[in-house]
Amino acid sequence: MEVIDILLILLLIIFSVLGIYLIIVVKKLSSAIDKIEKELAEFKDETAPLIEEITEFTKSATSITKMVEEQVDFVSDKIEWAKSKLNLSSDSNTKSPHENAYQIISNLKAISKGLATFIKEIKK
Repeated sequence: MEVIDILLILLLIIFSVLGIYLIIVVKKLSSAIDKIEKELAEFKDETAPLIEEITEFTKSATSITKMVEEQVDFVSDKIEWAKSKLNLSSDSNTKSPHENAYQIISNLKAISKGLATFIKEIKK
């Protein structure tokens, strides 16, 4: 036998071993892909109810937010209405909080003096 025949036989043996190794690797890869597919299917089955619950929660939160916004708008409208009726609108001529507090205190003192005088007159 010549050297070329020996090398050719050696190459055939190496290719055979590599072919067998490649088949084993492809089988392992195939089983790994099957396992990943099963795990993904289980994950999908487990997360589907969670996604539905999150969707329902989001719908509830949206409706609650809308109701709160409506109530805030209603209260804001009533406050604006009350301000316009009491002429408490925020003009540039409004007094400082200290002046407002002093005015309220003086009004309360006047009311208490008026009530005291009224009660005094009734007792006579």
